[in-house]
Amino acid sequence: MSTLFPVPALEPVSEDEARSIILEWGRLHDLQVGLSAFLPVIATDGFYMRFGDKQWVGYADFEAHQIAKRRFFDEIHDYTSIHVAVQEPFTMARTVMLWTYRHRPENSPTSQLLKARIEHTWEFRRCPTSGRAFMQGHVVDRFEYIDGFRPVSAEQAAHGEDPHLDPRWTTR
Repeated sequence: MSTLFPVPALEPVSEDEARSIILEWGRLHDLQVGLSAFLPVIATDGFYMRFGDKQWVGYADFEAHQIAKRRFFDEIHDYTSIHVAVQEPFTMARTVMLWTYRHRPENSPTSQLLKARIEHTWEFRRCPTSGRAFMQGHVVDRFEYIDGFRPVSAEQAAHGEDPHLDPRWTTR
């Protein structure tokens, strides 16, 4: 079906929009909310996350990720650096974040305070019908525990499939 008027070109996602989505992403993770709270800021189709050998694609995988992350609590996602490159067809960002959180190993009477420095690469796009800016996905480029705040339990070896507790990550 043709139209009488040309469809205007979409503006790339702006630096302010990308920063806002990144900060909202961290805030929502601190609150440990489920999928529905993230819908305004993530892609409707083709949403992805990659971390180490693990990849989550689509809403069902993301919800499973959120449920698995509930083993962590008192989370603080503190972005210390956000660099945005506005470009077409999508805007990219690179961030450095300090993730502070607690983890209670299985059968342990106490929790552990963990801290990690995480570098991400983000992809942002704009919906062609609504104009809404959203995050298509992101990749963990680097994950390093802060010295003295690494998991110390034997449980970490049993969670090799959970990149958040993978003993192969280095310490900074």
